[in-house]
Amino acid sequence: MTQGLLRLVRRAEDALQRREDQVLRRRGLAAAKRLYAERSPLRLDLGCGGQARAGFVGVDLCPSADLHWNLCWGLPFPDESVAEIRSDHCLEHLPLTAVMTVLREAHRVLRDGGRLSFTIPHVDPYLDAYRRGDEAFLHEKIFDVPAGTDELYETPFDRIAWLLHRDGEHRSLFDAASIVAKVRRAGFTEAWTREYDAAQDIHPRFSSCYVEAAK
Repeated sequence: MTQGLLRLVRRAEDALQRREDQVLRRRGLAAAKRLYAERSPLRLDLGCGGQARAGFVGVDLCPSADLHWNLCWGLPFPDESVAEIRSDHCLEHLPLTAVMTVLREAHRVLRDGGRLSFTIPHVDPYLDAYRRGDEAFLHEKIFDVPAGTDELYETPFDRIAWLLHRDGEHRSLFDAASIVAKVRRAGFTEAWTREYDAAQDIHPRFSSCYVEAAK
């Protein structure tokens, strides 16, 4: 395929994506308006796929979500209209600029006293193991490298590289200090990390960082 033809194909693909995004945004805004009218005050579950927590409105690019929506566009709800926001292992799949968009939008839509609670993977225990040269720990905890590629992820550095990037699946990386700093930069004056809580968290993950913020 010539460079000229390749550019034409890419332009056509971009134009098609823009049209699809316009349709999705229009339908999403209408759905958000309806959900706000029916369920106010809202509780949002961001990036939950097609299955939101009980009592929460699921917001996801999955077509079966309560609100089929791209989080990179922000949150299509009025200021101070949301009582609580939850999210589990979603933000790491977004570019960092989009992560900040979501956090700022969360601050905007939450009511005074509203709570943001989310989990992300973080690198602290793995970097600690890397610094002390604990290869056994890294191979035990990072066990899901693609089948047949063990030799490519043989060294401690390779193992951590897979954990962080996962062939491009993860687009933003955090440790505990970095994510709390970003939550505060988004406008939350109260932000902290906590331990796993069986009463509110879906399931424990060794590499999860549990983050809380209050408006």
